[in-house]
Amino acid sequence: MHLEIVTPDRRVTVGETEDVVVPGVEGEFEVLPGHAAFLSALGTGILSFKAKDAHAPMRLMVSGGFVEVDRDRVTIMCESAALSEEVKREDASKALYDAEQKLKHLGAVSVEDEGFQVLRAEVDRAAAKLTLIK
Repeated sequence: MHLEIVTPDRRVTVGETEDVVVPGVEGEFEVLPGHAAFLSALGTGILSFKAKDAHAPMRLMVSGGFVEVDRDRVTIMCESAALSEEVKREDASKALYDAEQKLKHLGAVSVEDEGFQVLRAEVDRAAAKLTLIK
């Protein structure tokens, strides 16, 4: 199965994989070779896959976007992606703290409020990055 990850900044062609575990907005799901074609919204979390020649699964943080599956091709189109070696614990911890503090000071707003949604996404991305490097 061919995996490709695309962000606004870069295109990563992973190549052949045995499986892909995707953080969807409704929860995590696994894609195996020969899977039925579909398009789904991508959540924020850890994407993992096992390259055919690798000994261990690879993991990266992805956030926002879509995943397209077409039998033996998986394309992840996301707003951001980060490998563990690209994440600095101090930066991710600070980003998480800052976003949580801004949420606390936002006051009582609807979860549909645009400002709330932006801050919630910042919290989710920072938390996923910290999960990635644990």
